[in-house]
Amino acid sequence: MMSQHQKKNKLCKKRDMFAVQTGDYVGQMFIVVDVDADNIGCLSVPDMKNVKVPIDSFEIGRNNDIIKFVERLPRSVYEVSEAQYIKNNENVNH
Repeated sequence: MMSQHQKKNKLCKKRDMFAVQTGDYVGQMFIVVDVDADNIGCLSVPDMKNVKVPIDSFEIGRNNDIIKFVERLPRSVYEVSEAQYIKNNENVNH
């Protein structure tokens, strides 16, 4: 039996990008920026907003083609996305 930590590592990694194919975020791309024990923090593009997705919901989304893996971003592109994600968090906290 896999632990929660092993499960999340298999589910996605930082720099992964997913296309949202249905639901509230249809047409958006989710760039994975932050992965913790409970949530996956994504930058939603092109809206450039932060979205926290519970790990269980993310897994359901992948298994039911709600979200689909697109690619692992190059580091240079990811760094810009990560900076925006951090900036968004700072704006919320002030």
